[in-house]
Amino acid sequence: MITMRFPRYMLPDIVITKNDFNSGGLVRSPRKLSKLGRALSSYGNDKDSPSKIPKKQLKLLCGTKWQEDYMKLHRDMLNNRRPPKYLVYFCGGRKFGCGGYGNRLGAITSLFYLAVITGRAFLIDWNTTVPIEKYLRPRNIQWDFPMSKLRHLKKSYHYWGKGEHEFVNKDSQRSPVNFNLFRHWLEDTDMGSFLDSPLEIVTSLWYFAPSFLQHKFAERVASEIGVKVRGHRYSLIGCAFDFLFERTAEFERTLSIARESLNLKPNIPRIGIHIRMGDGNAFHPASLDRRTTNFNNFFTCARKLERTIIKWKSNFSREDIKWFLATDTLGVKQVALKTYPNKVVSLSVKLEHINVREPSVEGLQGVLLDHFLLSESDYFVLSDSSFSKTALGMNFHSLEHSTFGDKCKYIT
Repeated sequence: MITMRFPRYMLPDIVITKNDFNSGGLVRSPRKLSKLGRALSSYGNDKDSPSKIPKKQLKLLCGTKWQEDYMKLHRDMLNNRRPPKYLVYFCGGRKFGCGGYGNRLGAITSLFYLAVITGRAFLIDWNTTVPIEKYLRPRNIQWDFPMSKLRHLKKSYHYWGKGEHEFVNKDSQRSPVNFNLFRHWLEDTDMGSFLDSPLEIVTSLWYFAPSFLQHKFAERVASEIGVKVRGHRYSLIGCAFDFLFERTAEFERTLSIARESLNLKPNIPRIGIHIRMGDGNAFHPASLDRRTTNFNNFFTCARKLERTIIKWKSNFSREDIKWFLATDTLGVKQVALKTYPNKVVSLSVKLEHINVREPSVEGLQGVLLDHFLLSESDYFVLSDSSFSKTALGMNFHSLEHSTFGDKCKYIT
């Protein structure tokens, strides 16, 4: 277990220049002020802890009958009471086409619903140096059923997305770059007929679950599993996560320690900020995969959001509202803590992107802690990344509660 701390200082050997922080112009707000009054008026009334979702909300967003039916199907399949039909989420390792944690969570969600719709038992083969079961264990179905017991079955492999590893079968790769092409193919295909092997193994990095809500082949089941509440495009992730996973006791303790280390006041709104700079060194001009043009925009946007919150709920003090920051770049975190010492809170965790290298124990744990605590925020200033979007869905947040830092919708 790593030690959590709440740093309000810069490390002495790090020098931040003026250009590091003021690295570009602010993005003009393209949209009018979002009306948050209704959401703010009910803040704090629907749950008694930051990680506990009310059963009523779960039932509304996720349904119940399909879950009971699928649990029985899954048990019967694993116990040979039905003909074998399996759908496996498979990650073969670094740069295999799995992406980072957000990509994996989105793909697992999508493939899980595909398994439900096509009547297949869903399994997860995470396959990294650090087992995901160390942090998340099966909840309602045995998704960690040993693959070794299925070796005798005829199998088919599929790669949905971009994989660069030498063992990725390019002949089985579909639309490796363009998600829209993949989505159109998916929506025009009867997946029940397409997946015709007893053991179907899929590697994917895309979140395509919402497409099932409008598929003709999925109409019967989709009407039961669909998130019907406006603005909840990513809440299917929360439904799937709640059904599939339960935090281990050890990780639950670690998460509690991390949460307490932030020294947040109860019943005060929290703004979650996620800044995804890219897989390279974000301060370097030659950085690869640079996602954010100017991270200063995110903090400017958080200021505007904070003023909007206070406008609707004047009983909140600006001094009490904190910004939880998750980022893939240590330099961004250090600048933020130095510039906003009484505002930004963040965890001192090891920063790793698990698509680029095999994760260490500390690295994967840091990713999970940041993701869970980001999801427990109340309002969001996010990057256009799967990590941000899956965090939004984890705790069933409406899109009304979020904005992109580079395209801030608040104008106050």
